[in-house]
Amino acid sequence: MKIKLLKENLKQALGIVERIAAKGSALPALGAVAMKAEKNTVEFSATDLEIGIRYKVLAETEKEGCVVVPSRLFSQVVSALEEKEVTLVVVAGELRVESKEHQTALKTLAIEDFPIIPSLQGTEEPVELETGEFCAGLNQVVGMTGQNQARPEISGVFIQILKEEIKVAATDSFRLAEKTLDLHKPCVAQASFILPQKTARELVSIAGGFPEKTRLYLSSSQALFDYSSKEKAQHVSLQVVSRLIEGDYPQYQDVIPREFAAKARAGRQEFISRLKAASVFSGKIQDVKVATDPKRKGLHISAQSSDTGRHASFLASEVSGKPLDISFNWRFLLEGLSNMKAHEVDIGFGGEDAPALIRPASKERYLYVVMPVKA
Repeated sequence: MKIKLLKENLKQALGIVERIAAKGSALPALGAVAMKAEKNTVEFSATDLEIGIRYKVLAETEKEGCVVVPSRLFSQVVSALEEKEVTLVVVAGELRVESKEHQTALKTLAIEDFPIIPSLQGTEEPVELETGEFCAGLNQVVGMTGQNQARPEISGVFIQILKEEIKVAATDSFRLAEKTLDLHKPCVAQASFILPQKTARELVSIAGGFPEKTRLYLSSSQALFDYSSKEKAQHVSLQVVSRLIEGDYPQYQDVIPREFAAKARAGRQEFISRLKAASVFSGKIQDVKVATDPKRKGLHISAQSSDTGRHASFLASEVSGKPLDISFNWRFLLEGLSNMKAHEVDIGFGGEDAPALIRPASKERYLYVVMPVKA
């Protein structure tokens, strides 16, 4: 194998695939990056057996071939280079990294030890998604996934593909978030699956800024997210393959409240600032009290601690219904509000022991359900 490519392209490729390579694994191949040189391109691959990634960039290929090297070491070598162009050549079991002023030889690993990363292309008609919208939706819910080993199904993001929309949701049993996105191309084959939390986070980090559309391919146990550039960009294509979580996702729609004892419309940023102020005085269970005041038309937000003192504030709001005094985990409230963009939010309070529903007071199709805590 012998290729020449821009250092910036090489550095970017390694920075992306190195995120997936397993760290500290007893199997050297899982901490490695595989390179496959073909005509005018080179493909970089890595996997931790849960997620696999392929990233293809433009290159001048003098001799086609494959090689596997430790990803972290390779990345460190490339980062130290100062020249714009890099030559990679495999000679006698070594990968030689050459530039005008640097020559480095890396010991290679056995190609046959590198795991096969499956390809699902051609299995079914893909679902086409807007990459930016999809990754933003994942980012709005992924923080609500659970970490319960007895219930692995809630440790991932539930994705439901309908004819004209896609829903992404997550819950840890204490709060629930759901984002609904429009499909710009109607989907014939409807499906649902549970995507591991790690995969969701990596998709947000790796693909969130990509201008291309996402083509989603599905099998019974895996999902492939394909981003292929139709323009002459630095990269030619990116593919992320992930195993799916087995099991049935909870019927979370049943816990979304439909009736409320009190309702409020409040400024989102104002609510956030008052929560942060009260959080300084929250107790061991991180509780703050939110009291509805229909007479004064507002919300009382307070917290007290035997160690630090107490704090109270008033947030002028449109309030209707009964006066209630409910304790919430302030972090849970803050995370839900921070994932919204609207200037105002609508809050439905079910009661002191019932879940509350928070929605943006706009066309943003996002909802957040949070359970009270017992102070």
